[in-house]
Amino acid sequence: MTLYLVILASFFTASISAITGMGGGIALLSIMTFLPYTHRQLVAIHGLIQLMSNSSRMYFLRENVDKKIVKSFLLGLLPSALIVMFLLKELGDLRRLQLLIAGLIFYVLFKPKKLKPLKIKKENFYILGLLIGFLGPLIGATGPFLAPFFLRDDLVKNEIIATKAAVQMLGHMIKLPIFIYAGFNYFDFSAEILGYLLLTILGTRFGVYLLKLLSEQTFRLIYKGVLFLSALRILYVQLL
Repeated sequence: MTLYLVILASFFTASISAITGMGGGIALLSIMTFLPYTHRQLVAIHGLIQLMSNSSRMYFLRENVDKKIVKSFLLGLLPSALIVMFLLKELGDLRRLQLLIAGLIFYVLFKPKKLKPLKIKKENFYILGLLIGFLGPLIGATGPFLAPFFLRDDLVKNEIIATKAAVQMLGHMIKLPIFIYAGFNYFDFSAEILGYLLLTILGTRFGVYLLKLLSEQTFRLIYKGVLFLSALRILYVQLL
């Protein structure tokens, strides 16, 4: 029964991600801890679910993807992912790194006006690709880390959601060969994974429908609100 409820939750968390661009992945990761997965199993299965969530979100909003950002991100992602592939078995549990993500979020939301905004040029997104290639297989949900960099005035809501989904899709895609190389067998969990993927696609479609009903101003308020809640959640899990 717990497994069925967690699979059902993937519908709602995928809808959240389609509306806000984040929050759903980290919410699902928290809910999945009620199941008897090891940390490595949890990150591996969650990565596959998020791959489907972001892939379907990108597909439903494919005309809004900023290709310049995606190409730059991919240039940084590939080399760091290759490095992690060979180090994963030796690296321990580095979830404490999520505290840095919380600090990043608080800076973006509450920085004094005299400080510089957290904005990098589109052609420099390879820097984020390098970081995600390293962090993704180690800490799981990286959406809150990427989110502050998409809160910018040269992207509208559909472009934010679509482009962020595209780069996260790439980040989750590189996890599959990394975990297979590390010895994880996805076929051992094939039945539940199919349930996750089906509900995730349906939830994404529903969320995209709701996204298109939101005004730009309402979307940005929700985006900032979910960012703030994500940071609080990281602090609670890591410190309390």
